[in-house]
Amino acid sequence: MIEPVAASDTAPDAANSAATSAAHPAPPSRRKTPQPGDLLAAACRIVDAGGLAGLTLRPLAKTLGVSVTVLTNHYGGRADILAAICRAAAERDAALLDGWRSMLAALGALPPGVAASLAEAILDDLSTSGRGLSVLYLECLHACTWDAALRPGFAGWAGLRRAFWDDFAGRAGLPAPLLACGWWHGYAIAELAYGMALDGDASYRLLRRLGVQRLFAGAVAGPDAADGILFGMLRERLCRDDIGHDLGGDAGKLGEAGGPAWAAQAARACGMQLAERGVDGLTHRAVAAAIGIAHTTLSYRFPTQRDLVIAGLAYIARHIRAAVEADSLAELQRRRTVADGPRLDLARASFAVALAAARLPELARHTGTMRGRRGANLATVFARYLPEARGIDPLCAQVISLGLTGLTNTLPPGTGADEAVAAAYRAAGEWLRGRG
Repeated sequence: MIEPVAASDTAPDAANSAATSAAHPAPPSRRKTPQPGDLLAAACRIVDAGGLAGLTLRPLAKTLGVSVTVLTNHYGGRADILAAICRAAAERDAALLDGWRSMLAALGALPPGVAASLAEAILDDLSTSGRGLSVLYLECLHACTWDAALRPGFAGWAGLRRAFWDDFAGRAGLPAPLLACGWWHGYAIAELAYGMALDGDASYRLLRRLGVQRLFAGAVAGPDAADGILFGMLRERLCRDDIGHDLGGDAGKLGEAGGPAWAAQAARACGMQLAERGVDGLTHRAVAAAIGIAHTTLSYRFPTQRDLVIAGLAYIARHIRAAVEADSLAELQRRRTVADGPRLDLARASFAVALAAARLPELARHTGTMRGRRGANLATVFARYLPEARGIDPLCAQVISLGLTGLTNTLPPGTGADEAVAAAYRAAGEWLRGRG
């Protein structure tokens, strides 16, 4: 269960500080300035337990056993401290990836089968041995899409990981346009995020293996249809619930028959907030402000944060189902646009839920369903958009969709993001034309 959030909407700093203190009692206060390694270790513990929203000055200082004053006197404000954490993380990450770099250098060009096996092994390593770093990396990556102050400090670390994956893809022979547009980097990001949440699920792990094998074999289906058949079976096993009908919320709460008129608006606002800021940004005050009601009124009908998450997921699920039914790019865009506001970005919404599921296991089942449904509409869309291409089956469509999902979550909305995703879509289309 998601921990209830009081109707009074306790301030994030106070709530996160209390949770962190309970899970990790602070050492006795000291005056010595913590070193970058200590800073990074404390940050990873906090973010792994409570997300990036919990990484504020007070809980960080308490975890380190110093005062906020000692912390800020040496490192500066929160943005400066996060930049110092990212620099320390980049150094640690470089050491983690050095072994893989040496292996890649010794191997030279990577045949498709070897590339697929190595990609899966590296993703496993990053989500196990490097779990703390990877959680922090993904949270920072996601937050950079709305927090401009975080971007300069994170840029170096982000560049290091992208350079590693681009070097890998170059050795595996992926076309340069797929690297230049960010699609391949997006694929690695998306699979890492899903892996952090679903690494214990055998169906997911096998589905991921099928994905990377198909990717490095050229994405399109070959004469042997066995991987496509197995993919269909695994999708069915992953999609174990019908989000929106199997979430435990009654119809009135989700804004359907019997509920107040504003409940449907609240569900919409929850879905939009999940997509924009993730689970950590989904508070009673934020949702109430978005629809213009008192937060106490909202809290009466949706008492806990879990209720808000349920409403948001149900709203997102309706749009996923609508997207699956789309049979053209224009229709897909139309169905993704709500009548009274901006477009719901399904890629951002799915990614945000996957990030939250890494620390909230009760969301893993719904993350599995979202992962299984990724790209379900693209096979139909591609059939119309690329009628001359062959071999674009559901597994091929999911491979392409994953790269677009990850790429979307590296771009701030409204600053050329749509154009960048469209460019990646075109690059993927050209690749498929050449392979089919």
